[in-house]
Amino acid sequence: MGSGNKLFGAYDIRGTYGQALNEDFAFKLGRAFGRFLSPTERLRVLVGHDSRTHSPGLADALSSGLTAAGHDVVSLSIASTPMIAWYGATNGFDASVAVTASHLGKQHNGFKIYAGKANPIGAINGLREIEQILNELEPVNGKKPGTVSKVDGVAQYIEFLTSLLCPQRRLKVAIDVGHGAAAPEVTQLLKTCTSVDFVALACDADGEFPSRSPNPLDDGALAALSKTVIDEKCDFGVAFDGDADRAIFVDENGVMIGTDLMIGVVGAHLIENKGKGTVVFDLRASRSVAEHIESLGGKAVRTGVGTMFIKNNMQEHQALFAGELSGHYYYGDMHDSDNAMRTMIEVINLVAKSNRPLSAHIEPLSRYSSSGEINLRVAGIEQVLRHLDEAITGGAKEHIDGLSVNFPQWWFAARGSQTEPVLRLTVGAVSREILEEQTKHLIGVINQVQTPLECN
Repeated sequence: MGSGNKLFGAYDIRGTYGQALNEDFAFKLGRAFGRFLSPTERLRVLVGHDSRTHSPGLADALSSGLTAAGHDVVSLSIASTPMIAWYGATNGFDASVAVTASHLGKQHNGFKIYAGKANPIGAINGLREIEQILNELEPVNGKKPGTVSKVDGVAQYIEFLTSLLCPQRRLKVAIDVGHGAAAPEVTQLLKTCTSVDFVALACDADGEFPSRSPNPLDDGALAALSKTVIDEKCDFGVAFDGDADRAIFVDENGVMIGTDLMIGVVGAHLIENKGKGTVVFDLRASRSVAEHIESLGGKAVRTGVGTMFIKNNMQEHQALFAGELSGHYYYGDMHDSDNAMRTMIEVINLVAKSNRPLSAHIEPLSRYSSSGEINLRVAGIEQVLRHLDEAITGGAKEHIDGLSVNFPQWWFAARGSQTEPVLRLTVGAVSREILEEQTKHLIGVINQVQTPLECN
């Protein structure tokens, strides 16, 4: 739709604001989602939005569409995506919508849609149907419209999260909100929490994002947080993305911690507290994650990349916790939804249990080398994956999401992007030398099909 960019993706709806994605589209989306939910029954839908300058207008237009479809809307105003998902599920809403483009730049916006119980709606379970309904909408009929009301859910949300906070010694923690949607929630946390000394950065909602990119993984985005941790002698620091469903950590030295290693650290902490449990992690994570979880008597389950893979596996295995390389961390006792602030709280509890710094907890998982995710632009992703499958022999293969191959001394995962003609390659090895050798080899094999160009 519009500008050659498809708004409906695998997991959400995103686009550049002011083009195909505008208030008119939001109104139609509200009507279409309302009809998808129920063409006859009157339901309650929770709507919240992030700090982008155009998000309030899009949220209002979406709400108008939902009420035109006969449903009642309750507005949270500005809120993080995790809060919207949790509040909607906890308070029995029939559906929830977050108006957000997550970690993308300020010119973007979008919608994350949830059914009841914080179940995300993606392409495989309703988003395609909503798109079809939207494209076939008839003019608004004479149906009695629903109502719009407001609620302030921040206090209930923070009260729940702080009930899980039980540090055994006093810590000092830096939080970089990045002017994002979590600003009201972090402000409430600072007002009510007396057991931790917090240092907050960019803790006012500002859709221009003047301090840094909404994506804390962008180059230079962690510089201010790292400097604050060092200057203020903090125990660690955490940065949230634009809608606060991702958490990126730096240790007491201001050094960024691998997002996959945090899966192992937090998962192990939760298993130790419970005495047992299952941790789900995506196939890009280091081999050390599963080894660490299993060494403590936990069960480790590898799955594909994305919310649907994670959520389905958490439900199937009744998992305590799950994580992705992107910095999403999910909790079984929060409706299997992801939550950046909860992750910060668990890391506080973990570090405060001993006199060891966060870096010491990470060290046991840092024994392998990793390439990180390499993005390669190719023509014909399926063709490249088939060629890799045929050319790489001798390892243990999985086809959960693309192709994963494990050898005793190295391993890799290759999968196609859901949104662009990009092959995402992650390589791990027991040494830096083997990593560099095998990464070069794999790219050479891919070159035999189509010359890749690294993407930004």
